Amino acid sequence: MKNFLFLAFFLLCSCTANAEMNGIIRVYDNTVYQNVKPMLLADFTKHGIITEELPSFSPIQLFSKEWGHVTAEELYNKLTLSFRYPSSEDSRHWTFANLAEEYTDAVMYSHGFTAQHGLEQVTVSLLGDMKWDRNDTLDWLVYCRFEEKQSKDKVNKNNIRLAREYLLMITDRTGSYWQAQPIVIRDLKLYSIGYDSTIYRNLTPQKQKALEPSLATDFEAGYAPILEKPESPKNGRTQKNSGGQNRTFTENSLSEQSLSE
Repeated sequence: MKNFLFLAFFLLCSCTANAEMNGIIRVYDNTVYQNVKPMLLADFTKHGIITEELPSFSPIQLFSKEWGHVTAEELYNKLTLSFRYPSSEDSRHWTFANLAEEYTDAVMYSHGFTAQHGLEQVTVSLLGDMKWDRNDTLDWLVYCRFEEKQSKDKVNKNNIRLAREYLLMITDRTGSYWQAQPIVIRDLKLYSIGYDSTIYRNLTPQKQKALEPSLATDFEAGYAPILEKPESPKNGRTQKNSGGQNRTFTENSLSEQSLSE
């Protein structure tokens, strides 16, 4: 019996290695992969990758149900946001972990995580690995989605929510920071039933920067002032207005404005 199990294990590993050599993706998050696979056909064909997936397998899974959370932690700690903010050189060092104050309530699951960012829900997942650039190292296909949270105001935007999906390729995982190259970006308008989408591919640096979102931080209404109160003299000063009337300005003439006003 032991010999049979060993032979079966050896054959499975051989098939896995052969599949990788022939350019078949090994899938880890099959649910998301099946949804985005049609968008990958042209790019996979160009790189000699077969879209029919090989189910993921690792001997570690036989001993630990928590395998895959290691991958999630690595993505959380090392994947940078340079793919989203390409015009900012600093973004090459922005990870979800070192921006934990902005990307809050992170929850790890097998091969991915979710987090909250202002008014957005963020989902990151390892879809699969393959030999994308034909070297001896397996490259990672990563999915990242920024989705507008469901509004409580039913009339707001006619209940339409916006989302953006990135299909990313990580070809170098040797450093402390992992830079990911977008191969496909999809914008979504989500309705109560169905959605509209726009797909961007063949992304040059110029096109990618044109799609870059604002760096402005999202705040809940009234969270923080957006106009600082300028310095004023301790004693009020008098100035004539256009009607010849005197108007006195003191420290309390200008109050702080917030997003709730």
